[in-house]
Amino acid sequence: MSQDLLSGVEDPGRRGHGRTVAKACAASGGEASAESSERLYYREETRVIGLKKDHRCPFLTEKKLCALVSAYGDEVLSETCTDFPREVHVFSDHEEETLMPCCPAVIDIWKKEEPGFPNIPGEEENLLFLVRKEILNLLAEEKISPEEALLAAFYILLDLKGRKKPIPADVRDCFSEKTKKELLKAIRKVSLPTEDTALECNEILQDLAVNYQNEGLYGDFLDPVLELSAAISEGEWDEVLEEKWNVFLQEWKKWDGLIRKFLMNEIFSDLVAADSDLESLILRMEWIALEYAGIRQSAFLNWSLKGEGTLAYETLRDAIVVLTRMTGYEEEDIREYLENSFESPVWEWGYFALVLSRGAE
Repeated sequence: MSQDLLSGVEDPGRRGHGRTVAKACAASGGEASAESSERLYYREETRVIGLKKDHRCPFLTEKKLCALVSAYGDEVLSETCTDFPREVHVFSDHEEETLMPCCPAVIDIWKKEEPGFPNIPGEEENLLFLVRKEILNLLAEEKISPEEALLAAFYILLDLKGRKKPIPADVRDCFSEKTKKELLKAIRKVSLPTEDTALECNEILQDLAVNYQNEGLYGDFLDPVLELSAAISEGEWDEVLEEKWNVFLQEWKKWDGLIRKFLMNEIFSDLVAADSDLESLILRMEWIALEYAGIRQSAFLNWSLKGEGTLAYETLRDAIVVLTRMTGYEEEDIREYLENSFESPVWEWGYFALVLSRGAE
């Protein structure tokens, strides 16, 4: 296991909410050692490892190795530590395994390799799986920007939800070459002020981060970024910031390939769940848009703090890793967040466009 991969268990965050559930028992006798016991507490009849003040696992050594594995072998690992950064989604007729982008080593893999997504038996006749497949195909088209692909997909989802009883044939019609061409032509005519998008994305980032900052989590990443974010929100958007944003966008475009891979993985792993319907797909798309906006905005702010110039791979990777950890909510939590934060949990297409817009380039 690589050093970067091991560093990902310091605070898994995504679907783990910063705690590693462990059965830290010695393999020889089945009881936890005295040293281990001091680091464990019980929650819901399960031993849980309490993270240290710096939010690192207390069993992670200076060499990024697990002290428990060194002492007792792989069988002592918790479910989280064993599976991370993989996640499994169980459906009635199949299971799907994907990688989690909150691990930096996963982003390193995607930088060099394609994620790869399997064909699901029967997906051509399953409305939701067919929608997912078509969105993945849309994102894979390099002549379409990642933002344009998401905008088109969201418009189609809203259209399908408005129909009485949509069927797979409706999905194929919505994603036909003719329909996509007309839709993309209309999308490309939409021009939104850079200031509106930047200020909205500042608020989105601040809202997503406030609880983590209050808890002292991800301080090295969040504190300087949020300080600059607040300064921009409280100040005036002038020609200097406008120019800086446009320069950043040119740097951002250079990473479209990696961003596309990340978004395709999010769509494959998070869009459809076992109990999904069209509305839940819409809410998931909104959540992916918020996540993406937060990643892009934090990358812009970090890029600005580091003196602009080239958008370094490490700056982008850090933004993806931290923001995906921060947004690793369960379905019920996502719905609650959207209901509490917006007039309606189902957005109008115009707001979705505002969040994803690159502004008037």
